[in-house]
Amino acid sequence: MTFPEPLWRDSMDLPTFKAVEEDVQVDAVIVGGGMTGITTAYLLAKEGVKVALLEADTLLNGTTGHTTAKITAQHDLIYDELIQHFGATKARHYYEANMAAKQFIEHTIQEQQIDCDLLKQDAYLYATTEQSAHKLEMEYKAYEQLGITGELVDSIPFDLKIYNALKMSNQAQFHPLKYLKHLVQQIVDAGGLIFENTTAVNVKEDGEQIAVLTRNGPNVTGSHVIACSH
Repeated sequence: MTFPEPLWRDSMDLPTFKAVEEDVQVDAVIVGGGMTGITTAYLLAKEGVKVALLEADTLLNGTTGHTTAKITAQHDLIYDELIQHFGATKARHYYEANMAAKQFIEHTIQEQQIDCDLLKQDAYLYATTEQSAHKLEMEYKAYEQLGITGELVDSIPFDLKIYNALKMSNQAQFHPLKYLKHLVQQIVDAGGLIFENTTAVNVKEDGEQIAVLTRNGPNVTGSHVIACSH
């Protein structure tokens, strides 16, 4: 059975890159060509670091290419659980880290003038059973404890029958591949190397250098290796 391409990939003409064919020496080797890897390579290249980005398949074809495209700190019913397991301080840190990431994306879009359909949105979790509705009430109490801007509501912007919903305000959505295609070009323009169809299988340390061994055969060596894949 074949499945249609996600909207993001189906609507984009993405650049392609060769597999690594010979040993390469750089400052930093980044494994994984999704949003995390590309963002890392972009930030390092921007600072003058020579980077090599390795992707086992094709860029932006994993979680990033199949994303819901929301930019939000609302990730299911997590804050009540985080408070219970790790305490309110660490739960708040989690929220702040995600909001900082959102602000970074928005700042980058503005700074680079990236046309990627950025829209401010509210994020919603909704309940279709009484049990789920109770869980949302507990999560809302966690929001209140952590100072998260949100509220319990009885309707959402879709024609669905619900018991209640938990809204997190001031979140966003965008076209992730339009955004990341721009960052990929910035990496290339800064002299960064990108290799597709290059699977990292192991790392080998030799003094201050670390060689990433690839299934293709050649090694990609650097002073630092950053794992940005699953």
